[in-house]
Amino acid sequence: MASKVYQWALSLVFAASVLFSVFLVASDNLSPFTTQAQLHLSTSRLAAEVSGPVSALAVRNGQQVEQGQLLVQLDPTRYQLALAQTQAALIEAQQSHQAKRQQLRGAEASLHQRLQQAQNAERKWRRNQQLIAKGLQSQQVLDDSQAEAAVSQQAVQAAQAEIAKLQAELVQSSDSGALAAARSRVKLAQLDLAKTRIVAPISGVISNLNLNLGSYVSAGSPVLFLVDRQHSWVNADFNEKGVNHLQAGTAVRLVFDALPGEVFSGTVQGRDLAIYDPSSEASGLAKVTNDDRWIRDQQKVRTQIVLPQLNDGLFSGSKVSVMVVSDLSWWDLLGQLWMQLLAQLRYLI
Repeated sequence: MASKVYQWALSLVFAASVLFSVFLVASDNLSPFTTQAQLHLSTSRLAAEVSGPVSALAVRNGQQVEQGQLLVQLDPTRYQLALAQTQAALIEAQQSHQAKRQQLRGAEASLHQRLQQAQNAERKWRRNQQLIAKGLQSQQVLDDSQAEAAVSQQAVQAAQAEIAKLQAELVQSSDSGALAAARSRVKLAQLDLAKTRIVAPISGVISNLNLNLGSYVSAGSPVLFLVDRQHSWVNADFNEKGVNHLQAGTAVRLVFDALPGEVFSGTVQGRDLAIYDPSSEASGLAKVTNDDRWIRDQQKVRTQIVLPQLNDGLFSGSKVSVMVVSDLSWWDLLGQLWMQLLAQLRYLI
């Protein structure tokens, strides 16, 4: 009697195994199923853009924050001093520029005076030429007036050179020169000071916050992660035989390991059109691999699935089992029963 019970039990297990194998094989062609799936939540890694010790922590792990909310405050003292220094340099540059303008005005007035003097000397020299021609003036007076005219002309040229020099210096200290550089340094210092406040770029939940007051943070080092639960998807890898059933908009059922006993609904958003090919290196040369197996491993197709609503108990990385809803009512009934059974089995495995 015991041997017959054992034989019946063995036959039942064998029959169930065969039927389950047939179900899984047929599923790839009628309603693709996979356990190779994982939930992903949009996660932003926030890093410090400036260096400094932490002077204030405004959040804690697991806290919901809104866009623009202060998360971490770095000590701003050094950046406040740098800003004050650049602002002082800007004022100095502005004063220097203004002084150059005043010097230019003075040089222009001096040039006007030198031109008047040169014109007077020129007229005096010409009068003496006329007088000496009539014998009414000595050669010495003519020579003196000629020298005076030449000196006056040289003074005009010197004044013009001074103006050209001041104009060049004024351009260098103008808004396209030293002033522009000074204003840029002020803006950069203001930006560095503002970056001591690390704020939330989006709304989300704080994760992996491992800072304490006084901890020194280097520029570029991550300080925390911000998880956006409003943007989630499931990456599911199906056998390529079922690719025709993985069109965008196709309904699927999902069972999460983290939530046993529940079956969720989702929709195929799309699938990847390329996968990593280790046989082709960066050089472009194919690497041929010899394989003497008659039946090769099936290729997987990466598919993205979205859920209408995310359960609060799920986290990024949660494992999922996914099955496509079949157009055949009788097969879909089997698929629904299988997913319900799988959801219950998640209490055990």
